[in-house]
Amino acid sequence: MKDLLVISNDRIFFSKSNISSKFNDTINILDAVQKRFNIYLISRENSTKQNFLLKKSKIIKLNFKKFFFFRKINKILIISITPRNIFFFLIIKFFFKKINGFVYLRSDGYKEYKSKYGKLGSIFYDIMMKIVEGNLKIISVNKNIKTKKIHYLITPSELNDDWFKKEIKLKLDFPKLLYFGRFKKEKGVFSLIRLLEDEKFKFNLTIAGDNEKIKKKTKNIKIVRELSNQKKIINLYNKHNIFILPSYTEGSPKVVLESLARKRPVIIFDEIKHVKSNFKGIFISKRNIKDLKKTIKYILKNYPKIQKQMSQNILETKKNFQKKLIDILHG
Repeated sequence: MKDLLVISNDRIFFSKSNISSKFNDTINILDAVQKRFNIYLISRENSTKQNFLLKKSKIIKLNFKKFFFFRKINKILIISITPRNIFFFLIIKFFFKKINGFVYLRSDGYKEYKSKYGKLGSIFYDIMMKIVEGNLKIISVNKNIKTKKIHYLITPSELNDDWFKKEIKLKLDFPKLLYFGRFKKEKGVFSLIRLLEDEKFKFNLTIAGDNEKIKKKTKNIKIVRELSNQKKIINLYNKHNIFILPSYTEGSPKVVLESLARKRPVIIFDEIKHVKSNFKGIFISKRNIKDLKKTIKYILKNYPKIQKQMSQNILETKKNFQKKLIDILHG
């Protein structure tokens, strides 16, 4: 079995038999690659157990000290372009010169860095991108992510058979909106709250995720803890009739696949209209309350028709995603 060095910027908790992360997509990737590789993992460390668990049968942690004595690299996989990941990559390149490897792009870093740091942020990201483009093959989750060349296109997914079982019907007398994801500026959740909180129309909005940054609650807005149990996550979708994704930047958001699997229409804004692709049941709204209300009313009025159209969607599954990723890395 070949060895694979994985570099991630995510915080990982290591125990004797498991690893855990706050983000399920990282666990999904590691779960896939450990089926065909011995994994040597460089990541940030977490001191407490996190929501998403993985049995680490073939995953070995490399800390900074061990890294300098590490000389066993067949292939390398970098998960996302970050300053820390690029720092380790440059050290590896110094010692090994020729590197056979990949970088996995989960989102458009240009937009994220510009959103956080302005024009200088996008310039800095461009420097990091040029470093990896000249040395590694690009695995992207979306064809619209800006890079010189995308070598492989892949759709991340957590969907298994349970996501497609037993449709749950809801009353459609008023919008029951759901946002499930990270609480970051570029995810647009704060702008969504501002958009809705002063508006006088009947709605409920549930925000699920890491709620440390959002303290404010109103009678129309409910904030719940981040969920990791799949049954509870499916039930969360079942209790709402519209999923809303207010992000300013996205690659291939798995929450969209999850919502479509549960036959829940999705509203996105202009900035991420590429997410719609060929899917039925995704609606693009302008980022203002007038257009958002118009879109919501249209969905509720035509709900049965929209759900019927959504049955035509072909959704990527976790099993297929993992197989494709393994084939790319092993090829």
